[in-house]
Amino acid sequence: MVLGRLFRSSFRGVDTERKRIASELHDHLAIHSISFSEDLNELKNRLQGQDLRIIERLENDFSIFRYKTHQIVEYMYPKVLVELNWESSLELLANQLSIGKIKVTFESHADSSPAGDWLYHTYWAIQELITNAIRHANIQNVQITAIDEDGEFILSIHYRATEEAKKWIESNSKFKPGMGTMIILDRLSIVDAKMKIEITDGVVTHSIILKNENSNI
Repeated sequence: MVLGRLFRSSFRGVDTERKRIASELHDHLAIHSISFSEDLNELKNRLQGQDLRIIERLENDFSIFRYKTHQIVEYMYPKVLVELNWESSLELLANQLSIGKIKVTFESHADSSPAGDWLYHTYWAIQELITNAIRHANIQNVQITAIDEDGEFILSIHYRATEEAKKWIESNSKFKPGMGTMIILDRLSIVDAKMKIEITDGVVTHSIILKNENSNI
């Protein structure tokens, strides 16, 4: 009980700090972007030739910096988490994790979802799970699906059962969980979720099962 409270308190502190940093980055970027852009425009009106081209390159570099910073802010604390929307949040997560040859997709067959405040911990648990799978299982395609049935909300993460995936899953079952797995389990314990792993027909499925008080059943 005491350890559980400490874990929950620790995660709440981390999450609050994550939100604070993201908010401050967003606000400072907005304020300083306005003044910096005005200064650049004033210089552009005064200069010409090579000096003007240097300022234009600087303006382009600043646009890239601003875009990348917005990406960091969105990654640290996605806006959809504030809105507590399960479908939009998981669609965003799939898009963020789709990098290069890695393709993550999401589809929902759920008519209802649990309380929105459960979304936050589930979101970060799924992110950690998929990141670990990509790192350890040598996979490129991941499918996230959501369904609700029998009063439960089930999120399933599917990917090919490569030899690396089988070894990784077997290692997790035999030995003490690594830091990534511990983070996943701790996050899910906060929202009283269960997780199970199955390998069927060459596909690994991680199922995260939450009680769904909003179910029509």
